[in-house]
Amino acid sequence: MTDPLATVEAHLAAFNSRDLEALSAGFHDDAVFATGDDLVIGRRGITAFFADAFAQPLRAELRLLRSVVDSDTVACEVAERLTLDDGRSHELALATFYTVRDGALARVKVYREDASTFASGSDP
Repeated sequence: MTDPLATVEAHLAAFNSRDLEALSAGFHDDAVFATGDDLVIGRRGITAFFADAFAQPLRAELRLLRSVVDSDTVACEVAERLTLDDGRSHELALATFYTVRDGALARVKVYREDASTFASGSDP
């Protein structure tokens, strides 16, 4: 049995390096990814979602602050640093919940603090 936290850490590393192939490989074919208003079902859809995100001028980097593992579920507090092309950046708090099945992500739910001020170009 693969360590669920190791699976999550591999996902975060793939995200931070924008390695779409490794990120995609970390999800089950029938995985569910939910964040804000977005609900994406299936590895193909999740891959397209992240490909679009990686193409944006806003660069995101995730840093795991703490985690709790209970069987196949990993609850995490994550810091997300958002950086624009002009160098301005802002850090947001995330609560993320991962369900790991057979060493791959089966379900991911992300709760993000409001980033609307930063996204609108106002001073954070």
